[in-house]
Amino acid sequence: MAKQPLDPGRGPDARKRRTREHVLADLSLVHVQYYIANAGFIWDVSARDYGYDLSVITCDPTGYVEPGAILIQLKATDAADPPGDGRFFFYDVDVRDYNLWASEPNPVYLILYHARTRRAFWLYFQRYLREDSAARPRPGARSVRIAVPAGNRVSTAFFRHARRLKQQAIRRMGADHHG
Repeated sequence: MAKQPLDPGRGPDARKRRTREHVLADLSLVHVQYYIANAGFIWDVSARDYGYDLSVITCDPTGYVEPGAILIQLKATDAADPPGDGRFFFYDVDVRDYNLWASEPNPVYLILYHARTRRAFWLYFQRYLREDSAARPRPGARSVRIAVPAGNRVSTAFFRHARRLKQQAIRRMGADHHG
């Protein structure tokens, strides 16, 4: 009887396995970090996933740190190009994340990394909620489908734009928002 090769996932030689999902997560993070650094900003990667993968601290043109943060949730895929006419990528957001992001005072961006093209696409979540009432979860739903525009490419210019939107959000909150 031929000896069966040992399955490294079981038995005395069991060990952890790096999956394609792990590789995609790292690729998406590195992709986004490049553009954050190129914009002159700082990022902090969350060690635990409770709705945000990283926060971005912006700096003014002279390098001084600014108040507030840009919060980002990264998702990565090996899937084919956008379905249909190619104008949107669709992603099912967990209702728990949806509820967290909807109540967040800092700008939240969902970023989808497309591994086949090595491109990432962003969605400003709170603005999306204001503009698309169909994006609300149904009662009892576990997720809600979100449409990320294929034209919203992540780039250095995107992070500079996100900085301006963060500054606007902070001005709307006002200096006395802590009571």
